[in-house]
Amino acid sequence: MARRRAYVSSGRSHSLKVKFSVEEFQEVAAAAAAAELAVAAYVGETVLRDARAVTDGGTEGEAGRVGLARIQRELFAARTALVAAATALEGAGGSTAECAAAVARLDELAGEIHGRLRRWRS
Repeated sequence: MARRRAYVSSGRSHSLKVKFSVEEFQEVAAAAAAAELAVAAYVGETVLRDARAVTDGGTEGEAGRVGLARIQRELFAARTALVAAATALEGAGGSTAECAAAVARLDELAGEIHGRLRRWRS
């Protein structure tokens, strides 16, 4: 049985009416079922989580779009630092093979995040 949202002693006095196409509703209902929540509870929890992520500026542990964008920026910064370190190492006659592998992995992760962010925009 799908569960409802957690009880709030002060109550919830505001409501919204949201319309979905048949396909959109099926997606939302499937996600709600996977989360073991009633559809309305799922919509409420998801909207509130995303709103808090935006107003919190993408706080640590937040998995929404703002959090992914922050992680993407950090990955790019780490990649830049790693490339600079590899360049310095190569100039000193060292091997850069491990650095190249690390840069390739960072690029894979950044690409995955970029794909997820693009889906959010569409």
